[in-house]
Amino acid sequence: MIIAKDRLGKLYSNSFLDSLKDIPNNFSTIFSNAVAFLIAICFALGVILAIIGAIKWATGWDERSGKKTIVKGIVLIALSLIAGSLGIGIVSLTG
Repeated sequence: MIIAKDRLGKLYSNSFLDSLKDIPNNFSTIFSNAVAFLIAICFALGVILAIIGAIKWATGWDERSGKKTIVKGIVLIALSLIAGSLGIGIVSLTG
């Protein structure tokens, strides 16, 4: 049973087996979405670590550990930004 056509004219059906057959064709999309999700999680963890470290340092609860936590958060944020920009660069170069 055909549900719709996309803008390129490909027919879509609601069959589960048809969806399973399309997984190898959509592997690059699935992989890029998974990598983008991991980059977003890395950025979010970096922000959370930086905030927790700033609170520790500002309150004097554990100044040395707070400074280390801030540095860890900033490193995670930097890694996620570098990975994201590399991914965007690779995608724009490959087309």
